[in-house]
Amino acid sequence: MKRRDYFSKHAKEIQSLAMQTDVYSLHDLNELLKTAKEKSFVSQSMTSNEFYNRLIDIGLYTYSIFMDGNYLSRYSFHADLSDEKLVTSFRKRAFLSMNSALNYLGLSGYRNDFIFVSQEQSDKSFYVGNNLTQDAIDKAFSKNYRRTHKIGKYKEKHIVFLQPKHTGDYGVVEVDGVRMSSVNRALVEMIVNVQYFRNSRELIEVFKKIKNQINIAEVYEVVKRFDFIYPYFQSVGYMLEEIGFSKKELIAFKEKISEFDFYTDKAINSYNYVEYWKMNVYPK
Repeated sequence: MKRRDYFSKHAKEIQSLAMQTDVYSLHDLNELLKTAKEKSFVSQSMTSNEFYNRLIDIGLYTYSIFMDGNYLSRYSFHADLSDEKLVTSFRKRAFLSMNSALNYLGLSGYRNDFIFVSQEQSDKSFYVGNNLTQDAIDKAFSKNYRRTHKIGKYKEKHIVFLQPKHTGDYGVVEVDGVRMSSVNRALVEMIVNVQYFRNSRELIEVFKKIKNQINIAEVYEVVKRFDFIYPYFQSVGYMLEEIGFSKKELIAFKEKISEFDFYTDKAINSYNYVEYWKMNVYPK
């Protein structure tokens, strides 16, 4: 009778141990090997490559996205690993953002051929002088949008990696093991990043349907935490009114209106002007 090796003897224990984590990088698999050796589940001489091949034998799956001309891979014992858990595993402290968070929560199906993944920038705790002028705003919003080049492909979906300003992950929640923007944070993200959607009017229609999910105080706090250079309090205030909130409910945003006129969208031939919010808006 052939003597079984350590791995074969402890295959069930190894699989049970591995199933405790949803997604692995190669580094994570090496850490798993160290733990298996500490528990004497495998031989002390087993190499990373040998361990990887044996894991495949007991059900390890490989998942890959295409990005920048290369395939980036992650590994899991879950055959039904969700797209969202996979794509958020490629960046440290990454989370679903914008409409992707809404779609995951079942609140929307808007542009579900895209998955937006964000990873906040590091904390840059120093003062940057604000030399904002009306002329600078007008020039900036007369130009076409710039978009990230960090775009990948997985199955039939486009994966867009974004790096928003540091807020300490304010408004980021966890649902079913997936980190994501709350509805209130997603609203602000989409207004600020309207270039990834068709126009601001479409965003209004998306959020009209889920108005009862929006907490105005939380939206205000999200805008505050981002500490934008541009006057987004008045932009968000205008959008919230269009979504269905009353001017009375939006007093806090009105009090933050700047000396400048602002815009909902860039590079539009003709805007409507809303004096109350000092906003040049996408025409209805």
